[in-house]
Amino acid sequence: MAMEPEPVAVADTHLAGGGAFTPGALVLGDRFRVERLLGGGGMGLVYVAEQVSLGRKVALKVLRDDLLATQGMGERFRREALLLSSVEHPSVVRVIDFGEHGHSMCLVMEYVEGQSLQQLIDREAPIAVDRAERILGQLAQGLAAIHGKGIVHRDLKPDNVVLTTTPDGREQARVLDFGIARLAEPDERQQVTQSGFVVGTPEYMSPEQAMGQPLDPRSDLYALGLIAFRLLTGKAPFPGPSPRELVSQQIHQAPPRLLDLAPHLVSAQALVDVVTACMAKEPEARPPTAAAFLERLALKPIQLTSTVSGSMRIAAAQTRLVERARAVPTWKLIGSAALVAGFVIAGLVWFFAPERTARRLLDARRGSEALQIIDDISGDKPSSSLKQLKAAALHQVGRTDEARKLLETIPVDSTLEVEALETLADEFGQFEGRADGTKVRKLLASWPKQKVLPVFQRLAKREEGWTQWGALRFVDLEFAGQGLNLTELYLEALGAKDCGRRALAAKRLGELRSPEAIEALTKLMNVPRKKGGGVLGLDEQDCGQTAAGAALRRIERDQGP
Repeated sequence: MAMEPEPVAVADTHLAGGGAFTPGALVLGDRFRVERLLGGGGMGLVYVAEQVSLGRKVALKVLRDDLLATQGMGERFRREALLLSSVEHPSVVRVIDFGEHGHSMCLVMEYVEGQSLQQLIDREAPIAVDRAERILGQLAQGLAAIHGKGIVHRDLKPDNVVLTTTPDGREQARVLDFGIARLAEPDERQQVTQSGFVVGTPEYMSPEQAMGQPLDPRSDLYALGLIAFRLLTGKAPFPGPSPRELVSQQIHQAPPRLLDLAPHLVSAQALVDVVTACMAKEPEARPPTAAAFLERLALKPIQLTSTVSGSMRIAAAQTRLVERARAVPTWKLIGSAALVAGFVIAGLVWFFAPERTARRLLDARRGSEALQIIDDISGDKPSSSLKQLKAAALHQVGRTDEARKLLETIPVDSTLEVEALETLADEFGQFEGRADGTKVRKLLASWPKQKVLPVFQRLAKREEGWTQWGALRFVDLEFAGQGLNLTELYLEALGAKDCGRRALAAKRLGELRSPEAIEALTKLMNVPRKKGGGVLGLDEQDCGQTAAGAALRRIERDQGP
């Protein structure tokens, strides 16, 4: 990529007058009720609103009025919004609805709580290497899902990342506002050229974006590299300070060496290498995809997980044992020693078997490493078992669509692996009621009940999490809760950290007419609405209280006076 062009001016993306909604107003066909203004950004205003039909909080983004005045923007907005709403991944904050209200274009997004990545950087950077790797891996998984739909984020930065907490207490990074900046750019379909028109944030803008050139996923990986630099060093790679100077530095100036600012990273060379590659000025020198970033991030020396095939390790172990046996005088090779040697060889064969190693890695949630081993031993015609293990590994690294499609090829008469069923339970738990959840339910229902039900019954009784919840919901929906104490399990779910799960559990207890749930439902209904916090400034949340109240009324009606 040539570097001769001068940096172009960054477009003004501040709100262009008007567009304010009144608290209490019903918008988008009366489906949403505006509660309060949260703030404004480069692309418009953000409100907290209520989805009337479900009684849940949402974030309502109202885009700048001047955008709708652009010729053809109405149709373009619908086209882009449909594409944005198709992205579903745990590392992405979803767009759940969209439309026009009066002269305003609106995007409805998930209600999320947590600190922004910028807040973490301001308070704690540089952060520990293992935490940084975990956050960067989650962001890369989210980018892979976004890029898989043909979307480039265009404005990836710490302010557009929120750190939430999963039901099992883990930190989860989630990407906000992906692809929205594209709406402020000229429409490529109209073949309009506007030299010097650039939308983005100078501190995290790729060189090609700064020069107004076409963008692809490698532009987002450049921004990811800059985010990683801030996380690992606590410093900005370019000094600025003005936006114009920052844009010029993104194009012409090499960033400092990571190890110069953070010498402790010498023990994390794979991380240093991939972050440095992401910050390359030439897109061709960066990882080509987010999946490639994940693969490079996982290349660390670990016991029993090198890409050398398991069969080679077994053969080497056997050769060493034979050589040692030959060095011993014949008279010492008594029967008991031979028996011991046989047990040792058998044990080594069992322990070093690559398929078994992959299972251990999957159990440790090290999907990238498991995937390397599985691909190494699969060959042209992998067995049904290996296909299922590969699907589990793909799911762990965020390639959920590939995982499900691979499982759809498994013959119904195959032995089903627990890892594959856990994968589908986890996906169903997260996406029930959405298109992906429907596909998972259809796939599970196509397999013999006697193979699925016993495993899901066990999963539904284990520690709370998405896998447990998905197994419970599937057994409840498909098999009428066979073999499960539904009241007991849904009572436990009332304490889940996920508010949607709490609300659905409360609703289900009302449908079950469970008198023993009255006390727990009453407590949930009376829990004060959470105030304060949230990356968008959200200060109130219905976390199942409304559903608990409705369930109580239903149970009390059945009990009579």
